[in-house]
Amino acid sequence: MFQKILVPVDGSLASIKAVETARKLLEQGTAKEVCLLHVVVNHNEVMLVNGMYMPLDYPQLYEELNKAAQQVLKNAKECMGPNIPVTLLLENGPPAEIICKIAEKNNYDLIIIGNRGLNKFQRLLLGSISSKVTTLAHCSVLVVK
Repeated sequence: MFQKILVPVDGSLASIKAVETARKLLEQGTAKEVCLLHVVVNHNEVMLVNGMYMPLDYPQLYEELNKAAQQVLKNAKECMGPNIPVTLLLENGPPAEIICKIAEKNNYDLIIIGNRGLNKFQRLLLGSISSKVTTLAHCSVLVVK
């Protein structure tokens, strides 16, 4: 049995599957508490935009990313259902490191994360967030496809 589950969400189909998995564990009584986490990359990070890597140093873009992040969390919460209490958390920074830091700091005993299915070239350049989380996490990690 898991006491606390952390579910990083990014709006992808894989992350929604991770939310659904957490919901099932709660409904079955296998888990007691779920937190949905969205991580917005730092302004000094880069993002793939139309096939080009662009620095995120534009305040307006950063504001838009935060608005989008709020919507991602809202959508994920709706997937949990109306009667299931969840905690929502929005953080900034490098995603894998922030996910693991939050999990350890708040004593989560399971992370359920979606596998985004990056192609081999992107995985070579960026690495997979789910792969990094499985390597860095202090607790169990369930990767959902």
